[in-house]
Amino acid sequence: MSYQKHLGVILDEKLNFKQHIDNVISKVNKGISIIKKLRYSLPRKSLTTIYKAFLRPLLDYGDIIYDQPHNESFCEKLESVQYRAAIAITGAIQGTSCDKIYKELGLEPLKARRWYKRLCCMFKIMHNEAPNYLINIIPKCNNTIITRTSHIPTFHCRTDCFKYSFFPSTLRDWFVLDDSIRNSEFISAFKNKLISLIRPCQNSVFNIFDPIGLKFLTRLRLGFSHLNEHRFRHNFENCLNPLCSCSLETENTTHYLLHCHHFSQHRLNLMSSVNSVYENFESLLDKDKEAILLYGDSRLDDNKNKSF
Repeated sequence: MSYQKHLGVILDEKLNFKQHIDNVISKVNKGISIIKKLRYSLPRKSLTTIYKAFLRPLLDYGDIIYDQPHNESFCEKLESVQYRAAIAITGAIQGTSCDKIYKELGLEPLKARRWYKRLCCMFKIMHNEAPNYLINIIPKCNNTIITRTSHIPTFHCRTDCFKYSFFPSTLRDWFVLDDSIRNSEFISAFKNKLISLIRPCQNSVFNIFDPIGLKFLTRLRLGFSHLNEHRFRHNFENCLNPLCSCSLETENTTHYLLHCHHFSQHRLNLMSSVNSVYENFESLLDKDKEAILLYGDSRLDDNKNKSF
């Protein structure tokens, strides 16, 4: 047998963790299929919670052991799983910007999560809060790189495999951190500072439960919908130009929301609702109107933002 399972991690004879990763991805993909089936029955918040509580922990388990931060194909293989989950939760179109869809849901990349977890483990080691068998691995200052501010202990690495393993790579990342982060007194403060660096601020949907409506709203937010400008930009075969059928204007999000003649009556109803809670809305620039219609206004409560 070329691999064995120990404490939930599958170890193979070359320690490349391919069998473990493939096994985890298979399990998560089954969960993503369930999310797709539930997308029109549960609110987005519940779907996101399902992913975070039941699927992402499968990807997180043992990640500081199997992480390969230098291996782009490895990182992309794992990242594609979370990307598929984000597509399933939001109903976004395949090919949507990963950064945009992560911001929509407030998800940090898995690569950043592994970086965060490795550094949290290093914090415990550096503050003598880890077992001695881990603390004693850190080299003393007899082998150092001298910088302006400190003597940094390093490992002598003869191979790339060892160079990018946990201790050498995480120790380098540790000393790259800003002093205000590295010198945190407690692990909780350290975690909060790291999270603030990697986790985007989630776009609110104001507790609206309208799966179909939110799907189309999200596509407009992400800049990839069935509007001609979006389809043309993403090289759809049956879209020969970005123009709207109503005129010679480009069919982009601004045109669709504020100018297209095909939706004049719908727009009158929408503006009637918006003007009832936002008195000076008509005097705003188009870009500001578009931002409010897509994302609401943080100064207003959820009930008023639902009008947009």
